[in-house]
Amino acid sequence: MHILTIEGMSCDACKRAISNAISNAAPGLAFEVDLPRKQVRFRDLPTDRQSVVRNAIRDAGYGILDSDQA
Repeated sequence: MHILTIEGMSCDACKRAISNAISNAAPGLAFEVDLPRKQVRFRDLPTDRQSVVRNAIRDAGYGILDSDQA
């Protein structure tokens, strides 16, 4: 599992914005947005899609604090 911690995600509208940004940038990619933990969890985030996903999140107006592999 790959986890991104998101800066600035604080409400359901933020959650929807991030979900839409990721879905549009990387169709078919399985992920879950966890609002209370301010994280996006990916079952698998292939190397070739990592920068696409990160850029989509940033373009939506959010920061990425860190990422972990679990």
